[in-house]
Amino acid sequence: MDKERFSGYGEIIIAAILWSMVGVIAKQIQGMSPQAIIFYRICFALVIFFIALLVSGKLKAIKLCGNVSYLFLFGILQVATMLAYFISIMNASVSIAVLLLSTAPVYITIFSPWLLKEKIKTRGIIALVLSILGILLIVDPGKLDFNPSSIGILAGVASGILYAFQVMTSKHTKYSGYAQAFWSFLIATLILMPVGLVPVEVVSNNLLYLMFLAIFPTILSVSLYFNGLKKVKAQNASILGLIEPLSAVILAVLILNENISTLEMIGGALILAGAALITTDK
Repeated sequence: MDKERFSGYGEIIIAAILWSMVGVIAKQIQGMSPQAIIFYRICFALVIFFIALLVSGKLKAIKLCGNVSYLFLFGILQVATMLAYFISIMNASVSIAVLLLSTAPVYITIFSPWLLKEKIKTRGIIALVLSILGILLIVDPGKLDFNPSSIGILAGVASGILYAFQVMTSKHTKYSGYAQAFWSFLIATLILMPVGLVPVEVVSNNLLYLMFLAIFPTILSVSLYFNGLKKVKAQNASILGLIEPLSAVILAVLILNENISTLEMIGGALILAGAALITTDK
């Protein structure tokens, strides 16, 4: 394995582990709604990201050119995905939220033939069946009574669907990953500002965790992922990305002492197996 490819794998693995920290950090924040947490996470990330680009002289990377409609839609879907994901974390558990977010490849398989003109292969159908079984084991429709836990599960399912459409929208835009990240941060900040602002003392009490959210699982993870993606195949990057949900579940169990049932573990394994089938070649 050449040195450049090895470093690319390392960057993507680190990015996936950093992404997995979102739920654990968010659980430590007190007195803030999901929309407020996301607002300050994105707002801080936007400011730090802009300063970093300015200092490094790389502002050209985020220059607007051509059709911006998909870029705007990408930003809206990012906000919706984050809201659904954080609602799931707050009302269910980090383990369930991250596993349900990982169902995105299932919905991409369903909708890509119409939206991206991609063909469904046999392995896609198998992956779809495995992932649906996994969702059913985690969700357990017979027990849904719209209590907080059930709302968290439904929000988790929604986050997977929204994230799938976010990925498919990204395929339609010609902008770089850095440009998509920066402008989606800006759009999210503007959208969430009316509902995300909280008293200064609440922000100051949670400032350390909010800064951690902005820097580690947002700016650093995005930068490392896209740097690594330049050095390895996209399919391999997708496989390595599956480290994120596994890492998130492990962190939730070790740090938050969350319990995960046998059925939920089996359901999560089926979802990850389905995602792996979709993202691997023969």
